[in-house]
Amino acid sequence: MYLFIIRHAVAEEREEFAKKSTDDSLRPLTSKGRKKHQKMILSLEKEFEKLDLIVTSPYLRAKQSAQIVSELTDGTKIVESAELVPHAPPQALFKWLKTHCCAQKKVAVVGHEPHITSFVSYLLSGSDKESFIEMKKSAVALVEIGSFEDLTPSKAKLQWLASPRITID
Repeated sequence: MYLFIIRHAVAEEREEFAKKSTDDSLRPLTSKGRKKHQKMILSLEKEFEKLDLIVTSPYLRAKQSAQIVSELTDGTKIVESAELVPHAPPQALFKWLKTHCCAQKKVAVVGHEPHITSFVSYLLSGSDKESFIEMKKSAVALVEIGSFEDLTPSKAKLQWLASPRITID
């Protein structure tokens, strides 16, 4: 079974958006961020074949990033999970995946820093103390797991980690 871990694309600047007195969860992607994310996902198109499910944070920028993945993978179903918000503990997403993805073979999760790299580190090492992976915006990691129902910390294997820099012309 495979788990794609995706960091959301470039969004409006936090400080500028805060001046609008709007909740940060509503901060959208920039048009440049959207284009860069599309390019990143298209560069990995073959990897995403037969994607079963996309799980996203309920924050707008993550949902917009997930929508791009869905559009480029023939409309893969998207579900929201509060376990993908920026400061959620990695164990919460771990438990959610075990409960909700048992019948899936290929799942993508779309989230934020610092959560997303903490989650990858937890999957790979079993430690939730410190992340040892860096993921730029729009980066994608592929982790191989035995199965979602038997998901165990430190038993996953990192297959690859792709930075958006791979798409530079």
